[in-house]
Amino acid sequence: MGVASCLQERQFLDPERSILGGSSAGAIVVATIGCGLNPVVGLEGTIAISDICLDRGMTARGNLLPLLNQQMESLIDDENFNFLQQRQLHFNQQQQERIDMETETNKEMDTDDTRRIGTGAYLAYKEIFPQRKSHFQDKFDSKEDLFRVVGYSCMFPFFTTNFPFIIDTTNNNNSNNNNGSSSDGNSNRLQLPRFVMDGYFALPREQFGCPIFEQDNVLPTNNGSSSTGQNLVDRTVAITCIPQEIFGMEDVFNTNNNNNNLISISTDDDFTISDIFRIATMPSSRKELTDLYERGYRDGEQWCHREEKKKYGS
Repeated sequence: MGVASCLQERQFLDPERSILGGSSAGAIVVATIGCGLNPVVGLEGTIAISDICLDRGMTARGNLLPLLNQQMESLIDDENFNFLQQRQLHFNQQQQERIDMETETNKEMDTDDTRRIGTGAYLAYKEIFPQRKSHFQDKFDSKEDLFRVVGYSCMFPFFTTNFPFIIDTTNNNNSNNNNGSSSDGNSNRLQLPRFVMDGYFALPREQFGCPIFEQDNVLPTNNGSSSTGQNLVDRTVAITCIPQEIFGMEDVFNTNNNNNNLISISTDDDFTISDIFRIATMPSSRKELTDLYERGYRDGEQWCHREEKKKYGS
């Protein structure tokens, strides 16, 4: 949230136009920004969840999903959801312009509308039954649908709830799976419930839940064309709340080549990796969570400085 706040203020992140993607806690950030909320609102929601756990003497483990749903229902209203849906109009206009240009030269190009980008705010989650699929969903029928998918993306086994997965009985057909719909097109077939879990498992371990839009088949494409999604993104900048060296993310995002595609949390003598995992897994005070937000803001400022140095030199 802190990084997102900085990038918005420095105009590197546009809540109306930037393509977003996230897993687990990142899905909460995507929903917050995609709905046009100030990141501070997301911080306050996090503090509220932690305060409830502290006041009731509860552990975070096993209790997070209902508390997350409660905060989303409280903070995201119809106006915010409409902001998210309006993002789709912008992307549809961009895509249609590209499709029109390409169909002039390729009359047989597939322009199936089901492969169009939706809101451009992608939430990742993993389906493990009845099929093993990685889902990247950016189309939401209602606020409840959005809240449900955020919950899927945050469903870390035996932590978010006391169960290994969420059982989905909604027959959700709004997600992209490797550039396609999760629907099989046969409405007469018996629909089995789906078992779904955290978006961290939807991507390779070394990406730590951060989709790379240019290579992970997150954005939909038409057969024989890259018009609908892929060329809307020039590069992916990943934000991670875990130090990059733990998962080898610097190799995946080529930070050694000074391309500045990764914003990783900073640690020091006063804020260690142990502190990060404690805050991530246990209720924390308002001061600790606010300090973490402000640290993210500073990490964002450092990225902005490097980006401006690349562009203008100094």
